[in-house]
Amino acid sequence: MKRALTVFLGLALLVAAAVWLRAAPGPIAELVATIDTGEDLAVVAAWSPDGQRLAYGTEQERQPRRRPLSTGESAPYFYPGEVWVTTFTQKPKRVLKHNFLRRFVGSFFSFSVERLAWSPDGKKLAVEILDEDKDINTFLITAKGKRVKLGSMRQNYVPAYGAAWLSDSQSLALLVEVVAPRLLHQVELLRVAAGRSLSLFPRSTFAAVAWLPRTSQAVLVERDREFSQPPRLMLGDLNRGTLELLDELAEGYLGGLQASPDGTRVSYFVGQEELAVRGLTAEAEVERWPIPFGRYAWAGDTVLFLEKENPASRAGWLVRYDAGSGEKQRVLPQETIFDFWPTHDGKQVAVLTASEKPTLKVYQLAPLPNQR
Repeated sequence: MKRALTVFLGLALLVAAAVWLRAAPGPIAELVATIDTGEDLAVVAAWSPDGQRLAYGTEQERQPRRRPLSTGESAPYFYPGEVWVTTFTQKPKRVLKHNFLRRFVGSFFSFSVERLAWSPDGKKLAVEILDEDKDINTFLITAKGKRVKLGSMRQNYVPAYGAAWLSDSQSLALLVEVVAPRLLHQVELLRVAAGRSLSLFPRSTFAAVAWLPRTSQAVLVERDREFSQPPRLMLGDLNRGTLELLDELAEGYLGGLQASPDGTRVSYFVGQEELAVRGLTAEAEVERWPIPFGRYAWAGDTVLFLEKENPASRAGWLVRYDAGSGEKQRVLPQETIFDFWPTHDGKQVAVLTASEKPTLKVYQLAPLPNQR
């Protein structure tokens, strides 16, 4: 009897252990790659549509050699920006070199890479750069580093920002400043092969635009130039040039307008701890997710956000929010980061660590419990 009871208790403990192990959560992220940028610092990144390549911009602070006849106290600092593309299986390829912008006097511009955008076919990149004079331009190159010329013109850039490729991979939607410093914008559509641009919705100005991926549509927050009227959430057709009202944002709009990767929802902040998420019809219900105001990004069907160490800090922890369960969980609990860029399907994320020398790393993300 005693032996039978011992055996029974042993089996019960094994079953309990098996259940606990099955229920115990595994790691959310697994390190896939650490990208060696040498002496340069990574500043921005973007995934190709298929999630197989990562384009990233780098920057390095240098102090050029002073000319013999210079009377200045010290030579100015130079921030050369470059763009690289990696497949993680081969050596990263530099597709934009720091010395491609030369002045008429022969010296080079100092510039930073602000934003990168892939075309849907994965063949081209729009590279947004900011120079030392605070002028912003978007350059078009191939994923192999060749210039994409605008029609018969020699140039491959436009004085605009916030670029997004339309579904045909031949048209580019852009923003042009109307009220400085980039408080209100107008929208332009650039036909790359023809080198012609068209102003869309010319009677309207917008505080924010979220391009819907792989479509020719956008969700826009319309504001009047005096900011006297409540903002309006609009659905815009970039081919037809039409606007459709989705909602009057009577409670206000704080920022952070983004579209979900599948293009069926849009999100924006309406409070310091309140992210509104809704569909793209006027009748769609609005969900409220408890996401802190700040840096966030869609990753598949959910969002990742930066939980700051303190309000004044630039660094923080990467957190994933599960809308199904309402739970938040730190993705990299042992590491703080400056920024992050998830793939469209949410399976991988590139992060810029907040170490002494910030490092660009790539992690594989475990699926959410309801996706397993």
